[in-house]
Amino acid sequence: MAKDSQFKAYDLHRKKQHAISSPLANITRHRLNPADWADAEAVAGKPARKVAKKRAAKTKKRATKKAVRTATDILHCWSAEIECLHCGKLGDDPNCESKCYDRFRKDHSIRHLIDVKGPSHLGYGAFTRPGVQLSKGQWLDEYLGELKPLAGDTGETSASLYRCEIPGICAVDAEQAGNWTRFINSHCRPNVKLWGEFVGKRHVILFQALRDIGPEEEIVFNYGSWYFERAGFKCVCDAYKRPHIPGGEHRAKKPVRCSKAG
Repeated sequence: MAKDSQFKAYDLHRKKQHAISSPLANITRHRLNPADWADAEAVAGKPARKVAKKRAAKTKKRATKKAVRTATDILHCWSAEIECLHCGKLGDDPNCESKCYDRFRKDHSIRHLIDVKGPSHLGYGAFTRPGVQLSKGQWLDEYLGELKPLAGDTGETSASLYRCEIPGICAVDAEQAGNWTRFINSHCRPNVKLWGEFVGKRHVILFQALRDIGPEEEIVFNYGSWYFERAGFKCVCDAYKRPHIPGGEHRAKKPVRCSKAG
């Protein structure tokens, strides 16, 4: 497994490159602090292997509890109601396995095609490199970060603006550690969308292109009104002449899956 590294960014003219100051870590896999999960329990829906074949046809699979040690403990999902984005098999099919996740990440990670540029009035942003074209519908990468219990599981709230939540599972917080997707800024005319999907019996948060994206174009998605109302400031993208709240100044507040700042 690759070690954490430091992010590097180009200036806005792509002439000079500089390191982005720590403690921000550039990671290639989710990470977690087991202490954060000391009072939380991971639930795995898969029965013990030795008795699985005998009991599966007669009884419902019972959840078994175990201490949280790895990202798989938290993100694992064994269900006949989900379909793997890589192999197309249902989540309870034994032929769908962790290799699906590894292969999907290998096939669809575009970090080698992305430049981080900045700082600007929006901070840092994610841009396609010179000569790079992305196609409509293309999967771009997974949103990575530190896996943390949901606020309702711990009684604590988070002030992080880099926090995406998988409902009922966990939060993915890229404030201190993440991959290039943490630099995707908000825009009211986005070219990518955020999805909650399943790959290799695992919950994932993925970005997908809404249209063709050309060389040296910034990758952006709409954070939504709830993000800006929670953060206490307005969107300043160039879709409108003035600072604004996406969807209108008086749009009703409602929680969304992801609260994210670039």
